[in-house]
Amino acid sequence: MNQQLQIPDPQTRAQSVARWREVNQQIDLLTLQLDELIAMVETGLREQRLARLQGKGKGQTAETIKG
Repeated sequence: MNQQLQIPDPQTRAQSVARWREVNQQIDLLTLQLDELIAMVETGLREQRLARLQGKGKGQTAETIKG
């Protein structure tokens, strides 16, 4: 049960580091893509809200709204 951990040889460590760097780069790319998607959704929601709010004012003139 008390297995001692062994440090891998330099070649194995180098391969592991290279794989981790690649994985980190893929995660960074995915994060940027998700950020882009979130921005697109937020833009769509903002446009929908604007259209909805402008639609409520249809038929009213600026003077009517001002008071």
